[in-house]
Amino acid sequence: VCGRNWPGAVGQPRSRRCSAPASGNAGRSWHALPDVFGRSGPAGLASSPAQQSDGADAMTRVDVNGLFLRWDESGSGQPLVLVHGFNADRRQFDCFRPHLGEGIRAIACDQRDSPDSPFDGPYSMADHADDVAQVIAHLCNGAAHVFGTSYGGAVAMTLAIRHPGRVKTLTLGATAPCFDQFKAPDMAVVAGQGPEAARRFMLEHFFTPDAIDHDPVLMQAARDSFCERAPESGARRMAAMKAHDVRERLGDIRAPTLVLQGEFDPVISLDTARRLAGAIPGARFAILPGVRHAVSMERAAHVAQVVREHILAHAF
Repeated sequence: VCGRNWPGAVGQPRSRRCSAPASGNAGRSWHALPDVFGRSGPAGLASSPAQQSDGADAMTRVDVNGLFLRWDESGSGQPLVLVHGFNADRRQFDCFRPHLGEGIRAIACDQRDSPDSPFDGPYSMADHADDVAQVIAHLCNGAAHVFGTSYGGAVAMTLAIRHPGRVKTLTLGATAPCFDQFKAPDMAVVAGQGPEAARRFMLEHFFTPDAIDHDPVLMQAARDSFCERAPESGARRMAAMKAHDVRERLGDIRAPTLVLQGEFDPVISLDTARRLAGAIPGARFAILPGVRHAVSMERAAHVAQVVREHILAHAF
């Protein structure tokens, strides 16, 4: 994000937003969505091809029971593990990490079945959660703060349920406790209007029209963060997502929890986010003004400050 060749760097702002340094799916489908950036790719969200790793990257891979996952980090202090969304990989947080400031060590790790962290076989949200638990064990001396968005939020809440001792604080952004509460874009709205209208419609689920029209740096970051996956990989991730349902286990979450929700997110409703926060003991709920589904990207500086305050209030 904000340049694929920028792992771990902290720099000066280049943009006002992105700095370098109930079932809602009836009659809808997450498959065969339009390519928002004018290229082919799974679920309609394409990007530049993922960088290939070689021996020089050995120190940025963590061995999780024989599965090697790529990770990037920046800063030092309180460990924060960042869990990316459905069509992204660890680079989703390249623009976000620098805004966290001093005193936080931010670690963004691939999920299994990402371009730089391949995996060929079925898996579940529980498998993702167990992977993150092992990452925390290896990289964070056993415990960390965790922030997950969208699909990554589903992973993060599952982690907090299955491995409560690994999670010091939990931040959930633009996510839900079950698949049916994610509202897939209804492409019938733009049927017959051509590919440009379809791309614009899809892109506006993630970003505000103002950002799309006036923030080219953020739009380039979006292109870089949405990674290419083979159709088989997208199908495996979708199978894991469709099986996601932890509504009956939310009361088991013990980590101090913050639920963040974009004010104008068309994928997760405000009511869904409020009910999620209400089901987690002691959770706080915060609306992000003017934000849609890409909560870690648009207005990244503000969101990072909110996450930072939550972490430092529960430092260990």
